[in-house]
Amino acid sequence: MQSSYPRFCNRRVSHVLTLVGALLVFVPVFAAAVECGEERFVSGDQTLPSHDEAMAKCREQAAAMTDPVTGTYTATHACHDEGDPGQRGPWRYGRVAVDVVTRDGGDSYTFEGLWMCKPVEEEAFWANGVR
Repeated sequence: MQSSYPRFCNRRVSHVLTLVGALLVFVPVFAAAVECGEERFVSGDQTLPSHDEAMAKCREQAAAMTDPVTGTYTATHACHDEGDPGQRGPWRYGRVAVDVVTRDGGDSYTFEGLWMCKPVEEEAFWANGVR
């Protein structure tokens, strides 16, 4: 009589590897988040939001655009980081985006917003007089 134990182990290993693979695919989405300090990048009369502020604004605008009654779009990909964050001196920057499709025509669009800030660790470093 053959034992089903090896087959059981192979299935379990297969499931674990699938789970690990899925985590490796989805973890980078969350890895781009930056813990911003208080300082914001200002250019003229424009102040860029922090990562969290930009993500909150994206969710707010996406909810309005995809509202079942008043919205004209259907979301295909919720608010997310678009690309990897960049760095210029002490400043980190990036884009958040939401992907949508028009309800009447089926055209796809991506709406993006910019963010820029000094991360908490950078803000403390640069505040100590390091230039």
